[in-house]
Amino acid sequence: MNDIPNKNEVTRNTDSGVATRNPGPYIARVIEHLDSLYLGGLRVELLKTSEAGNIGETVGQTVEVYYASPFYGTTNSQNGPRKNDDYASTQKSYGWWAVPPDPGSLVLVTFVEGSRDFGYWFACIPEKGMTFMLPGGQPATEQLTGQVPSDLKGKRLPAGEYNKVLTKPQTNNLLKYKRPINDEFVNQLLEQGLVEDDIRGITSTSAQRETPSAVVGFSSPGPLDKRGGKPTAPIGLKESKANIPVSRLGSSSIVIDDGDDKLIRKGSPADTPYEYINKEASESGGDVTRPANEMIRLRTRTGAQILMNTSEDLIYINNSKGTCWIEMTSNGKLDVYAQDTISFHTEVDMNFTADRDINFEAGRNINMIVNENIFQSVAKNYELLVGIDGKIKCKNNLETTVTNDMLTTVANEIGIKSSKDLKITSGGTVWIDGGPDVQLNGGESAAEATLPLKAKFPKRVPQHEPWDGHENWNPPETLPDKTEAVDTESQDKHYEDRPVQTDRKPMNELTPGEE
Repeated sequence: MNDIPNKNEVTRNTDSGVATRNPGPYIARVIEHLDSLYLGGLRVELLKTSEAGNIGETVGQTVEVYYASPFYGTTNSQNGPRKNDDYASTQKSYGWWAVPPDPGSLVLVTFVEGSRDFGYWFACIPEKGMTFMLPGGQPATEQLTGQVPSDLKGKRLPAGEYNKVLTKPQTNNLLKYKRPINDEFVNQLLEQGLVEDDIRGITSTSAQRETPSAVVGFSSPGPLDKRGGKPTAPIGLKESKANIPVSRLGSSSIVIDDGDDKLIRKGSPADTPYEYINKEASESGGDVTRPANEMIRLRTRTGAQILMNTSEDLIYINNSKGTCWIEMTSNGKLDVYAQDTISFHTEVDMNFTADRDINFEAGRNINMIVNENIFQSVAKNYELLVGIDGKIKCKNNLETTVTNDMLTTVANEIGIKSSKDLKITSGGTVWIDGGPDVQLNGGESAAEATLPLKAKFPKRVPQHEPWDGHENWNPPETLPDKTEAVDTESQDKHYEDRPVQTDRKPMNELTPGEE
């Protein structure tokens, strides 16, 4: 492409004779998007009201246009950079950058004062029917083509645009068209455990869900799919075409969704179970201030995301594999799951405070290393239950002070060994009861000590998705009195009682656009 004129070299000429064409704007088709100047330049074919007679993809019938960003600037642009090689002295650029659209896309171009040397593209024109994936890139539908896993048949799954070569319009409702399943993203959701979760996983967000649209956002094109066997096509001028990949691996997106008001939540996520009212089916009730899928979502093409969901009043963060997630709930719970290690480090203090219980459970060992002192204050009872052996070793002295009684019960022998003197002092009578053999004067038997109580098991333990313990599924079952640590004689029973995988019913949601 030719060099774009430097703005400092631009001169205005009032002579209308310099204009080489009508300034436009024109509708143009992208022929090539490779720009050695990295200015977002395109080679385009200008389209007339009738395309008859147009010969595209040739030098004579195409023009070069450059990107006009909706917002762009540089520092020091008026006076130029200073003659120093430090960061403060050079220019810094900022603004909005959107990569040029793929060949075949339609754009609007204009020519400043009609000059062919000052052509710019400034807007993109959506193709009719090809807006299903906007703006989030991964909307779900039941209208699917291709191979659907048997256990997922009939379910809403992420899909692409309908294939306009294979699909002939049979209805004005575009969402009735069959679409190819986005199998790679479905596999990612399966790995995360979110493929049937219409809050954290699948989504209804689409420019075609309702009119006028309730969604705002941006999705990237995604990296070109350069894997062997994936489709390619000849791109460029007729004289210099090259086969390049035409499919992409998937988009990353930023989405603001004001919600699907055809579906409204039955009640507040703080105190009512997960259930939605279908207004199109004339169902009554519901909270009209909480439409389904109202949220802000930042998600990568591999499924890592930050989700702020207004409908369910939660914040959810997860990695691409689902091996780690965090959730903040409507009632103030913080749930954290990690398949591997959770590590905390502070160079000063680490403080834990709970106004109710603090519960610890280890599947193996609890190891504590204290370089100085341990101080424990227990306002009431202190009980310790050891399943096998208990040992205490003190390098110096061991002192035990009991204000009232001290009772020791041993099922077998008691051995006391002292390298020096053994002293027993009592302010009253000393009684020793040896059963059949009495070596000393006997008396009343000592009282037996009672067994200590077993520790309680934590009841709320986040698991790998799908996890039935999320507060929004059933808030009444996650209230404080329902999540308190439990006493149980059977550890297996304890694990069975924990919420693990969900068997909940999905949102009572029509396929977007279903009549």
